[in-house]
Amino acid sequence: MQAGIESMEIVENKVLILYFMNKLNMPVSDIQFIKIMLENRFMNYFYLRQYLSELIEENLITTQRQDNQQVYEINDKGLEVLSMFESILPAGLRKRIDQSITPIRRSIRMETLITADYLPEGEDGYSVCCKIKEDDFPLIELKIAAGSKEDARNMCKNWTGFPQDIYLEVLETMLKDRKKG
Repeated sequence: MQAGIESMEIVENKVLILYFMNKLNMPVSDIQFIKIMLENRFMNYFYLRQYLSELIEENLITTQRQDNQQVYEINDKGLEVLSMFESILPAGLRKRIDQSITPIRRSIRMETLITADYLPEGEDGYSVCCKIKEDDFPLIELKIAAGSKEDARNMCKNWTGFPQDIYLEVLETMLKDRKKG
């Protein structure tokens, strides 16, 4: 009897992942997905990793590289399986996901549209790359050198914390009518 309960729990957790990805209706990075699932206490980390790997192996979730990140998305086969098993998810859990999906989607879009990252360059410098995208079109992409790891981190923190302000400041500076002399 115990094995039956465990296998039902496995199925329910996999259906939960498929249901969530279907409701999300957009590609989600590995880091974003795990963060969301853990913050909302949908599943523990180890089970999540295991079931996500199994769903990928079973070809129910598609993976691809996007902006140097692994992203996941439910595919047609996953949707088909979900339609057969969605009813096993408790109604309260479905409702909780349905109610939280809009702010989650908004948060993912913001994280995807505004990015900042740094990499070591040489022995004592860092290269900082900051981007703002709108519908996969880059509004601005800035690559700048930083003298220390702390400077690079601060640049990234400021970029992701105040993207509109910095974008407008750069734009204003670039559009300023300047005279040589």
